[in-house]
Amino acid sequence: MNRINKATKIIFLILLCNVALSTHLFSQNTYKRKISISEWVKEMEKCKDEAYELEDTEIFYDATQDSLYAPMLSRYTKPTDKDKKSVKTILPTIAIKNCKLPNNKTCQVRNLIFQNNITFYYCEGASQLIFYNCTFKQGLDFMHSNLGTIEFSYCSILQRTVVLELQISVLLFSNCSLYTDHRIIQKRYGFEEENQTYQFLFRISQNEKKINSFALYNCKILPTEVMPILYFKGGKYDVIHFQGIDFSNSILDFTACSVKENLTVRNCKFKQPFGMHQFNLPKDNTSFNWCQIDSVGLGLYRNYEQAPLTHKTDTLISNIYYFNELNNSYRKFYSMYRTQGDMESANACYKQLKDMETAKYHHLYQLDRSTNKWFNWRFNQFLKYFSEYGTNPVQSLIISMWVILIFAAVYFFFYSDWDGINRAFLIKKHRTIMQYFSSEQRLEDFYTENYIEEFKTFAEYKKEMKENKALVPLFIVLLGKPLYLFSVIKYKLVSFIYRRTELLQGRWIDLKSARKVFVGLTVVISVLIYLIYLGIIRALNSITLSINSFSTLGFGAIPVKGASRYITIIEGFLGWFLLSIFSVSLISQMIQN
Repeated sequence: MNRINKATKIIFLILLCNVALSTHLFSQNTYKRKISISEWVKEMEKCKDEAYELEDTEIFYDATQDSLYAPMLSRYTKPTDKDKKSVKTILPTIAIKNCKLPNNKTCQVRNLIFQNNITFYYCEGASQLIFYNCTFKQGLDFMHSNLGTIEFSYCSILQRTVVLELQISVLLFSNCSLYTDHRIIQKRYGFEEENQTYQFLFRISQNEKKINSFALYNCKILPTEVMPILYFKGGKYDVIHFQGIDFSNSILDFTACSVKENLTVRNCKFKQPFGMHQFNLPKDNTSFNWCQIDSVGLGLYRNYEQAPLTHKTDTLISNIYYFNELNNSYRKFYSMYRTQGDMESANACYKQLKDMETAKYHHLYQLDRSTNKWFNWRFNQFLKYFSEYGTNPVQSLIISMWVILIFAAVYFFFYSDWDGINRAFLIKKHRTIMQYFSSEQRLEDFYTENYIEEFKTFAEYKKEMKENKALVPLFIVLLGKPLYLFSVIKYKLVSFIYRRTELLQGRWIDLKSARKVFVGLTVVISVLIYLIYLGIIRALNSITLSINSFSTLGFGAIPVKGASRYITIIEGFLGWFLLSIFSVSLISQMIQN
């Protein structure tokens, strides 16, 4: 009997504990008050105290009372004049603690000016709460809350936004103006100090909590005397989206953050390095064209009072830990671009990665001035200049063309067997001109003298065909006649041209003054044209020789002598070296594409 009584008591105690626990759990999900959005706004507006605190209250959307906050106005539509005139001012500091935000319908809290800070502590709910055309003059905070979707559209957020341990589906800012004023120091959480050169505009610190989606669309970060910081530390996100944001006068730092599904940075401007120390991004679903940060690159922010560590910073190069961290960040971006097939961004990122490696080689050479380290450093510098570290074969081809032209310019002033143009050749031509003016010989006579032996050969060839006409087949005879006729026609045609263009028609000394002027001008022009012709011939031969030497074709004896012969050998070695790098760069780019 005693055992039964003891068992009954134990069961009773267990049931009593269950009831107490159930009552406690149930009490956690109940709220002391329940007010509509319009009632909540009126309470804040009418509050005369310095602080307004709302605790253990459910804020809900009431269709009968909250017509002003009905979701009729699109959040992408600019505020109308009516919205601007109906603005209400909220004076006290706002603290919303352990409350449930509207969770039954999308609604807009709009046309409000919060003169002081507004903070949400340990709140929940908010299936889709939109702040439209609101001004937060002392910033806003979200702390230790579990919310759904919070959007800010056409709002002005002055000072900073603090997000600490927030579990939320969507946190979105669209067409907002963001500004931070260093004269209003927020010491509430000990984040800022006096006389500093920066101030946090966004400070998001997440450890266990997660923001599923964070977005900034077409927002303006207004210029200020201090550097605004958008600080996302340790956050875990599914989606991050920045679009149409000018970060020129601010710093974006994603230290130790992780994005799981999608990262989009589109049409944004940066003048400060993009901070991504230990930042993990999805390779397949990242839309972040490198051209947006090509001028600034990536950086490590240790202290915002000091300049960030970049691929150009000596402190980074000399510290192996910092170097490896930034090198790892660059390689994440490079790998991501390669995975997506965005070779333009991959090459641009790779060039900065190699710049950092070149700076490292320079640093190592400064520590140990060995020949090997000097060549490592200088060779990297050469690769950057010649082919942008193998990413631009077109640039290497252009430089090779310039090398060919430079050597061709050198060959232009040396004798070549191909054209035979030297002093003896020019003296011979000059003596012919003097003989032409001092004698009664015509241009046709000079031409005949030059080709008289060849013409005799043609005459002998004709005589030989007649003598052998009966001794050889008719086809052979007929085959020779066109050869003879073409040669004779050429000779007679050139003779006819010289005869028709004859200017002197006698000796220079026998000409009248007017005739001398005409003939003199004509001869000057003719000589200049002939010299230009000789220059073109020499230039073509020089370029041909340079191309042959550079590409090491080696089709025969080199048609130059003396020092120029050794210059061709040097060019041949240089061409082999440069063309090898060009070929490797070209093949590399073709394989990657």
